[in-house]
Amino acid sequence: MVSRWKQQLGGLLIALLGAGFTGWSWYTAVYKGYFYRKASMLFPAIMVLGLGIIIFPGYKEERTARGEDISRIQGWKLITPRWWAIIVIALVAGGVNYVLLSSM
Repeated sequence: MVSRWKQQLGGLLIALLGAGFTGWSWYTAVYKGYFYRKASMLFPAIMVLGLGIIIFPGYKEERTARGEDISRIQGWKLITPRWWAIIVIALVAGGVNYVLLSSM
């Protein structure tokens, strides 16, 4: 498995990428008068997921730390409730960002 600090470094890079492109979306909306709809929803979600990776262990690590056997679990069933919440928060963040940019 990948060490925790490598996961956190990857999460930091993902969060910075999401934050940078979110800022770029706002810049183009405010100063140039346009924005890309998909980018305005995608990059805030990426930023939230990156922050989740920094703060929390991965879903596999979370399950193995609880002593669960993950050898027979695959796909969506591996995702823990905590990570489902992070995914929902990421999608909400993307939607809110789009609504805010659309109302300008």
